[in-house]
Amino acid sequence: MQETAEEVLAEVSDAVTKAAVVNSTYTFDPPVRSVFSPENLDPIVRILVPTTAPVRAALPRVAGFGQAAGWNQITSRLDNSSAGTNTDISFADAGQPNQTTQTYAFKTAAYKNLGRDVEIGRQAIASNRGGKLEDIRAKQEQVKTVEVLLGEEYMILNGNATLRPNDFDGFQAQFTTNTVSGTNSGYVTASGIGSYANTLFGKGAEAPTMWVASARQNQALADDLQGTGSIQRITMDQGSAVGGVKVSKIVNPVTGNLIDIVSSRYSGALGYLTTVRDATGTNWLEMEDLESLSIYDVPTANHSIQSRVYETTVLKVVGEVFQLKVSGLSLT
Repeated sequence: MQETAEEVLAEVSDAVTKAAVVNSTYTFDPPVRSVFSPENLDPIVRILVPTTAPVRAALPRVAGFGQAAGWNQITSRLDNSSAGTNTDISFADAGQPNQTTQTYAFKTAAYKNLGRDVEIGRQAIASNRGGKLEDIRAKQEQVKTVEVLLGEEYMILNGNATLRPNDFDGFQAQFTTNTVSGTNSGYVTASGIGSYANTLFGKGAEAPTMWVASARQNQALADDLQGTGSIQRITMDQGSAVGGVKVSKIVNPVTGNLIDIVSSRYSGALGYLTTVRDATGTNWLEMEDLESLSIYDVPTANHSIQSRVYETTVLKVVGEVFQLKVSGLSLT
């Protein structure tokens, strides 16, 4: 029977794939000519991230290169007050403006590999004859993608390269300039977040954009606002009532901007008031990806089909002075 063009192409593709692997070691030869090209998982990630990994979803991502990320972390204020540049902005006609320099600390951080493997044994494949192997594989890849997203979310908050060399440093390790001690017997209130925003304002941050804390802390924040009568708890529609609220944003009493309220599974007794980007579009927090979240086939000597969900990335705190960490928050 004459083969169709699609069948011929499939056979050629399968032959090339097999030819790329050295049977004795199951490695690529040469690696630079590998046919196992990664598939970008961006469409899946865009669907899963907002609720699965809200902090990850809030951080901008930029492309990286080289073996490590390097950036200038600004450590000084930009205004001309005595705490800032302490230099007049005005100058005489036909003169030159006063020259100033900002204070930077050059930072480097090695890219870290994050990932999980998907492996389907031959017996599982054989037992699903008549079924669709790709459907089984796609489902497992989606599950592993969620697992990687959750792992990155945890590392963004709690990563510590000193304790765990394969981690990148997260918020807890990198936010060191502005630290506030909370209380183990109480909860953060709207007024409390306003006080933290006031602290950052004094350090030159115009408008913090995100408050990250445990679900219990953010529930208490909603309870506090309900108790003051500042939000409505019940709506009526044709005799049916819907009660309860989730506070998604809070007004910054210093500058009036809205601060996103993010509940995290992984913040523990810590809270973070962060400035992700300012009104000019400058990123003060960002992820730098050497390789974005992708999936590729892994050569294996096992009696199975294996693929890997992975990414290579690092957290960059560009404006550390614009971030604030609160410790000792109640968890009960």
